[in-house]
Amino acid sequence: MTPAERWPAILLQLESDTWTRAVDLARALGVSERTVYRDVQAMVEAGVPLQGVPGKGYRLPEDYLLAPVQLTTDEAVMLVLGTAYAGQNFSGRYRAAAQAARHKLEQILPPDDREQVLSLQGSVQLVPPGVFGDAEEGLLRQVRHALVEEQTLVATVRDAPGPSTTRTINPYGLVQQGGRWHIVGYGHDRDRVVHLRLQDIDEIELTNATFERPASYGTSPGGPAAEPRRRVRVVFEAAVASSVQVAPSLDVADREYLADGRLLLTLMVNDALDVMPWLLGWGTHAQVLEPRALRERVATEARAMADQYESVPTLLD
Repeated sequence: MTPAERWPAILLQLESDTWTRAVDLARALGVSERTVYRDVQAMVEAGVPLQGVPGKGYRLPEDYLLAPVQLTTDEAVMLVLGTAYAGQNFSGRYRAAAQAARHKLEQILPPDDREQVLSLQGSVQLVPPGVFGDAEEGLLRQVRHALVEEQTLVATVRDAPGPSTTRTINPYGLVQQGGRWHIVGYGHDRDRVVHLRLQDIDEIELTNATFERPASYGTSPGGPAAEPRRRVRVVFEAAVASSVQVAPSLDVADREYLADGRLLLTLMVNDALDVMPWLLGWGTHAQVLEPRALRERVATEARAMADQYESVPTLLD
């Protein structure tokens, strides 16, 4: 148990009307009395108003504990999520207080609601308002609402270079990786769990349909282990097949020489558009087989480049 974990554990053991000895605290926490003394001293220096009397032990001041408050289950659930956020973004006495408060609230929740809270803690990441633009913050609020209510949503997604498409998802979690937010959930159109980048979404509509999140579902605080990989297949003319070099940033999954001497290269990339500059550099010697969206994007770029050379440029251009 780390010092950050022991502070809230000590607070949970103390009362305002009872003295608790260091030896009892040490036994409860599974540490030595010397460790308890050091932790208590550090807590006092950090501003936690513990009272200590030699031979008696420690206790909290009478005004440190508030009068009992009646909470609804929804209020308790929201407070648990809030204390989890505070525990991650504060230190010292406030982190200890947040963790102790979260533990107390979790203990009074019915088992089913406690399970929902534990699931949401691993699925919903909170950030201060103003960190993102207004549009993205609005989408974040909608996704969080859908997560709490277990409500199916329909997302309008930009599929460059084609038109926008709609995706129906049961959101299981909202995670962040590399500065990008991802909705993790069951995709109705693909019949599997998908990761959808928030920055690719123009609009979210909450439906009246509800779902049940898989038992104990949670996502890593760091987000998905990796973004969904996409396959790119390119065939090169025989004349250049032996000289094809791939940038270190591109992952070659397969390299196959065809009977006529052409080279069929299969790449796995995070974003198909990452290979655009490399592909365009090969001109007519390379042809994209898949994905179709990349084929169309290369064709569009090639036509735009050709249009630039229809007339002879002058110094006035």
